[in-house]
Amino acid sequence: MDIEQAEIIVTNYGAVLSSIEPSIYGIAISKLPHEKEQIKTAIQTLLFNVNNEDEKIYEGLTQAYVYLAQFIPDEKVHTAENGRAILEADKQLSKDSNSSDNDTSDLELANQAVQTINGIKSDMENLMNEIRLLFPKS
Repeated sequence: MDIEQAEIIVTNYGAVLSSIEPSIYGIAISKLPHEKEQIKTAIQTLLFNVNNEDEKIYEGLTQAYVYLAQFIPDEKVHTAENGRAILEADKQLSKDSNSSDNDTSDLELANQAVQTINGIKSDMENLMNEIRLLFPKS
């Protein structure tokens, strides 16, 4: 990928990032302006060509790279948000009474939400490690 193409892709991705709120429950991958792998390659291309002394650009590209982990399949976002609602409702119920009347499907949905959150966190760590390996600080 050439630098001009990488700049266009990263600019489009940056516009999306500036228009949404980060979420631990994920962001619908359908909001990305390009394929996730294409954005990763574009960011890597720009990082290879950034002057090591331009810390601000390096940090911005690194953050954008790591934020890619938050973009997950749309259906997983929906499941995670529903699971979050169940977890929050369960917390409120626990405060109000000592009974727990959650059915199995609610518990499964809440579990899927937790798994999604943990997956996003793990993917973010992996992407950060990937950047550190590809672009070690001098």
